[in-house]
Amino acid sequence: MTCTESWSTFNGFFLLVLAILAILLNLTPLIADYVEDGRLFHSSISCYEWWLPGLIGGGLLVLPAVSMTLAARKKGSCNSRCGMLSSSLLCVFSIIGGIYCTLIAIFAISRGPLICEKGSNTLEHCDYTLKNFSDFQSLNFDLAWYLNSTCLSPSINSTIHGNSQRDFLDFELDLNIDVESQKLIHIIVYVSLAIVGLLEVATSVSQIVAGLFGFLCGTSKRHKRDEYNDRLSYTWNQPQWRG
Repeated sequence: MTCTESWSTFNGFFLLVLAILAILLNLTPLIADYVEDGRLFHSSISCYEWWLPGLIGGGLLVLPAVSMTLAARKKGSCNSRCGMLSSSLLCVFSIIGGIYCTLIAIFAISRGPLICEKGSNTLEHCDYTLKNFSDFQSLNFDLAWYLNSTCLSPSINSTIHGNSQRDFLDFELDLNIDVESQKLIHIIVYVSLAIVGLLEVATSVSQIVAGLFGFLCGTSKRHKRDEYNDRLSYTWNQPQWRG
């Protein structure tokens, strides 16, 4: 086994748990969007779940490093210097994914759900361009959208209520997720995604260090000693020819 096998095993399983958690968190507002009226892209909680920070950033970009890190464990097919180095290189993508997940989550927390940011929960008001993420000074983390009793004017609130009534007539599946529920889902999902993204970055950096140590030191002395004992045992077990 490699000299950092236990270290890499912990990193691999921890990254796997974080990736699964990120995917589930990203799916939560998408499922809420669907169960509210039976359609996607109709009454989203926010614009930011469609940037797929958990599915792509915290999920798919992390899985290659997870697979290589776990394959580099004891008795793994990549239990070698090459396997440890490969796990370190793939963790670069995990770091990129974790940073992407964290940045999208931070912007989502600062803006609030779509109903509080734009006064409507339709994706027509979403702007999927990178220019919105270029100015960090415009971010506001006072969380007034969450702390205030309501983030809607009375006219907007009545309009949404009327739309919910019409949606109930048009669709059999209508749970009518109110504004308070949307705010709660939004804050839980994106705070969790921000934490998951940061943990993925930290774990990926840890695995880069572990992979480099494993690449430099190679197999452990114990493993070499076991190979020597196996050869010695094989020699003693050979039949002896008598003259």
